[in-house]
Amino acid sequence: MNTEFAQRSFGILILVCAGAVPCVVASLALAQSPAVTGNPAVSATALAADGLQIVSLAESQDSDSINGKPSHIRLNGKLWVVLNHPLPDGAKNYALFLNDEEIKGLDPAVVTSYRSQPAVLFTLKRSSVNDAFWRDLLGSPRSDHVYVRVSLGRQSGAGPSDRIAGAPESAHFGLEVFTRLDLGLAAGAILLVLIFVWGHARTRTTLRDNLLPQLAPSQQPYSLGRSQMAFWFTLIFAAFVVLFFVLQDTNVLTSQALCLMGISGATAAAAIAVDVGRTSPADVTNCALQALGLNTYEDVQRVQQEIIVRQQQLAALPPTSPQRTQLQIEINDRGSILRTYHDKTRPFVSQGWFKDVTTDINGPTVHRLQVVSWTAALGAIFLYSVYRNLAMPEFNGTLLALMGISSAGYVGFKVQEVNS
Repeated sequence: MNTEFAQRSFGILILVCAGAVPCVVASLALAQSPAVTGNPAVSATALAADGLQIVSLAESQDSDSINGKPSHIRLNGKLWVVLNHPLPDGAKNYALFLNDEEIKGLDPAVVTSYRSQPAVLFTLKRSSVNDAFWRDLLGSPRSDHVYVRVSLGRQSGAGPSDRIAGAPESAHFGLEVFTRLDLGLAAGAILLVLIFVWGHARTRTTLRDNLLPQLAPSQQPYSLGRSQMAFWFTLIFAAFVVLFFVLQDTNVLTSQALCLMGISGATAAAAIAVDVGRTSPADVTNCALQALGLNTYEDVQRVQQEIIVRQQQLAALPPTSPQRTQLQIEINDRGSILRTYHDKTRPFVSQGWFKDVTTDINGPTVHRLQVVSWTAALGAIFLYSVYRNLAMPEFNGTLLALMGISSAGYVGFKVQEVNS
């Protein structure tokens, strides 16, 4: 039996490590891929080419000017740049500049008009070519709009770089980062998941080990493996929702995020397999309580209710009634069962989330503290990257390997825990 259990435990460790290796290899391969870099900013000294000037900006042909005002234009929106004269050679050779930087990768500009004035229409489309610019512009948002200066110029390699600009009051506007509706929907979706995952954990076994069915769900100890899996799930889900509403794109997940979810899921599954495959103090206690007739928490509640009913009957009887002796014996018997129940279950009752996930039945453990510390550190970096760069971070293979090793160490020490 010991040999079979040792083989099974060793197989679980191999499974966790094998799950982490492909993630590390994929991360190393991505780290060697060339990164997209932004175009260096062009000089802010804008020259009016051939007397052309920007006289107005608009978000549609029927709307009022948005000069110096917040607008409803956002990523994938359309911007009308109104000029005092038509472009001499069409719009195909001209590019849009925001804050003196050329926005590459946009669809070709369209010559149009705005209230009988010549205009050029641009679609602010995000692509792999200009992704770095948009992330830098919209990252670290402090309000729902970011103000940008607008100018036109010939595309790189299409001729002189003279710039078509305008007066400060007519050539800048507030680009919308997110709407209040977006903010409300994102907050609602994230709050709903937090309630279902973490809110229910206070009264249900969502994040708890159900080692003793005789304990109430709110008294079961919290599980480190399940808590880690829930942590990365809620963090990545929240980041996905926020990035979707800001970038208007569903392609925001990274392979590293999937690796983190995979490592945490494998850790939780391996920890459960270890608990199921060994005889622990919880199993011994469970058998002892079953011998007393307590198979589930409902049986404990039944015994408590029987004591209350008999105490009420005892109080209603006269002092000389012969039934008082029998009722008192039944009350004492059930009270003895409950005292035994509390004595045996006391080591397994939850002591609070942090103490539960950092200790086992013998006290604090280094391998549990290691998993909690590295998970918290990488989670903080993850959140900062999403806010600052509007992107899920690209963790390198070393960090992912560190998470995998910490998780494998936790499972390995869990197998060898001395449960006294």
